Amino acid sequence: MKNPIRNACHLLISEDALIIDALIMLEDTQEQLLICVGEGCKLVGVLSDGDIRRSLIDGRSIKDPVNKSVRRDCVFISSQATFQEALELVSERIHLLPVVNHDHRVVGYYSYKQHVPARNVKTNNVTIVGMGYVGLTLAVCLSSHGYKVIGYDVSEKLVDKLNCKQSPFFEVGLQTQLDSLVGQNLIFTTSMDQAKGNIYIITVGTPIDFNNKAPRMDSIIKASEAVGGILKKQDAVVMRSTLPVGCSRKIVLPILEKVAGFKCGSDFFFAFAPERTAEGRALLELRLNPQIIGGYDAVSTEIIAQLFNTITPSVVDIGSLEAAELCKLIDNCFRDHLFSFTNQLVPLTEKLDLNLSKIVDAVNFGYDRNNIRKPSPGVGGPCLTKDPYILASVLQEFNLDSTLLLASRKVNESGPEHVFKKLVSLLATAGKDISSAIISIVGIAFKGEPETSDVRNSMSLKLLEFLKECTNVRGYDLVMEDKLLAQLGFQPVGLEEAFDGADAVVVMNNHRSYANWNIQKLLTLMNSPAAFIDTWNIFDPFDIKTVRGILYGGVGND
Repeated sequence: MKNPIRNACHLLISEDALIIDALIMLEDTQEQLLICVGEGCKLVGVLSDGDIRRSLIDGRSIKDPVNKSVRRDCVFISSQATFQEALELVSERIHLLPVVNHDHRVVGYYSYKQHVPARNVKTNNVTIVGMGYVGLTLAVCLSSHGYKVIGYDVSEKLVDKLNCKQSPFFEVGLQTQLDSLVGQNLIFTTSMDQAKGNIYIITVGTPIDFNNKAPRMDSIIKASEAVGGILKKQDAVVMRSTLPVGCSRKIVLPILEKVAGFKCGSDFFFAFAPERTAEGRALLELRLNPQIIGGYDAVSTEIIAQLFNTITPSVVDIGSLEAAELCKLIDNCFRDHLFSFTNQLVPLTEKLDLNLSKIVDAVNFGYDRNNIRKPSPGVGGPCLTKDPYILASVLQEFNLDSTLLLASRKVNESGPEHVFKKLVSLLATAGKDISSAIISIVGIAFKGEPETSDVRNSMSLKLLEFLKECTNVRGYDLVMEDKLLAQLGFQPVGLEEAFDGADAVVVMNNHRSYANWNIQKLLTLMNSPAAFIDTWNIFDPFDIKTVRGILYGGVGND
């Protein structure tokens, strides 16, 4: 990258010059700082309006020399330093950085204004590419903080729905925000020509091709080409999609530079800022969670930090694109591993006739070093089910071992089959064939707490795949619409209907409201003898087993 040391002649003032001369020079410069030099143009210090004001308050006259008003402990940098090293020093606090040679002679300066474009960040139009969970919640959040936001998506059906203020999924607070923001400073479009902004945030998905367990990059490539086609000088691009480490620099950046005909770092700015919110409380966490940023250079980091600092109080500069990409993968792979540790123990505790959920409670109680997760029917959702494969592919690219990541995935993916086998066994004990049984699955979304309507990689749908031969499978979900349940292959029912006349009820997610059920009354509605499987151990097994004709099954206890 070019090293643009600026000529300092117009800022140099001799230490013998008068304060009045310094005031005149400061009036004529936009840098608001002078570089004071002595004999041989050697650096003495810097001088600002504030320095002069303090010296006048101390009793000096405008006819006095400036040498006693100079700030001599100023920060400076060697002419041998790199541009990147200089950028790491300049900031809003140190906005002018003198450059000296080996003899301490001033040879120029770096300016904060020179490298960070002068802009009120809220005057930027923000374009978000991809109106899924990540993109739409961020669009709403930025719009609510005063930005003009354009949401772009290739789906005309989705865009039409959003422009009519209809939320495409359940998220706490989302519908209220759409009602107040759409048509004001939040609009949606399928045309990139109508999506021109100053900051572009790419949030499209990177789903796994489950044939080869590799991430699909086609949407990322198309989005990068689309943004490159409308990119202007001084614009900024932010990657927020989950990517393999190195993808931003090796794939996205070359596409942007080639299509736009610009050079990153001088013509436009580029950073990776991973999404870190939980579905169901995304709008809250966007305002609370620290935002990690890895920039192409210090200027890119500064610009994107300014953006996110307006919505969240904490921004973490991780230092590079690659480090930020890895942060996102570590977040989700670590959580997947935590769940798998407990789920690995499920078959063991069932054979030993022990209650794994109570054991976990016991070892966690009053012991801050532990945060062991409860047993579950597996891990679903759009992130934890794919990010371990993405990170594994990165490790394999460097011929490194990925055994732990893939083993964790295998354990968590085995949950629905384990539940199915338990269901078959309990129904057989009740003298019923699973193919003709009336089965109700409660909790269809991939998680119940916090609630969401997202069914991507839901464990309930994985269980449904094992029930293909069953002719009567009911579905109940607290927040999902009946139309969607029917499309997924369930007979939509209410809560009491789910139990009424059922041969089996399987609770597959963990919404907090389930604990308030009159469970014993609901169980009496079932077609006794019947099976009740509580995969999240929401209910006390003893309470279930006291109901005549009900066969109980848990996960990690029976």
